[in-house]
Amino acid sequence: MAGLQKEVWVSGIKENPIPDHSFVYASTDMSEYVENNKLHLNEAGIEPDVYEDYFSGNEDPLPFANIDDIPNEVLLKTYSTAQTRHRDLQEIELSYNKRESVQRRHRTSLAKNLGKRAAFAWATGVDDAFNKLIGVGNDSIIDAVIDLEAFFGSLDVDGTMNICLDPKHMARIRKEDYKLYKEIKSDKGADLFGFKIYGYSKNPLFTAAGVKKPYGATQDAGDVRCSFAWVTEEVFRCFGDTEMYENLRDSGIQADTLSYAQRALVGKIRANSPKYLGAII
Repeated sequence: MAGLQKEVWVSGIKENPIPDHSFVYASTDMSEYVENNKLHLNEAGIEPDVYEDYFSGNEDPLPFANIDDIPNEVLLKTYSTAQTRHRDLQEIELSYNKRESVQRRHRTSLAKNLGKRAAFAWATGVDDAFNKLIGVGNDSIIDAVIDLEAFFGSLDVDGTMNICLDPKHMARIRKEDYKLYKEIKSDKGADLFGFKIYGYSKNPLFTAAGVKKPYGATQDAGDVRCSFAWVTEEVFRCFGDTEMYENLRDSGIQADTLSYAQRALVGKIRANSPKYLGAII
């Protein structure tokens, strides 16, 4: 064999780039709008006003509203796994279990990376008319979730609401209402005050002053991880090309090396004016 059958190795990454149970799937899949590893995204314009009995005693034409979508072309990021060293990849290729083991390590690494980036992108760091940031301190986490539900309700959100709880916040719910906690944990389809529930340990960090820290920042004394809420229809995920790079029989290390590059992007559909995001710190 002259080399590896790349379509065999790449398929294991492309078929399931993130686990089925991941909160990242609670988003709009926009992969169909990717062309040449560019996402062509039209951000929705404003909604037109509605007038009641406008022409009753009025002969002026109806006002115009600019509802043109905002074109937005974004280049997908390239996420590359570090090289892994193997003995005789050509033999591994012929054994499904061995090949899957190698692929799984790279796939898991890519999924974890995308999960952290999605959590950072979808957790708001502002408290404004369309996004809610709640600082609870030692107050009730359950009350904070109820307040988030009320906030989204006041905006007449039309979509699927989700919440991704930090493990410490989930533990506090257990202490506050054990019966509710048991319902959440025992029923995978259960929701929490209208929110579909997810859990994640790598949610974004906030300082003691309530400031969202940059992506990849280290946790300092006083920092806390948030729980965050979002609406499925307001965020997106998309995937582009998947490439594999192999180096067989490298003379320097007397072994084979392998790495992957996945083109992907996670973000907010209204990139210029995000809406319907929440965070609890």
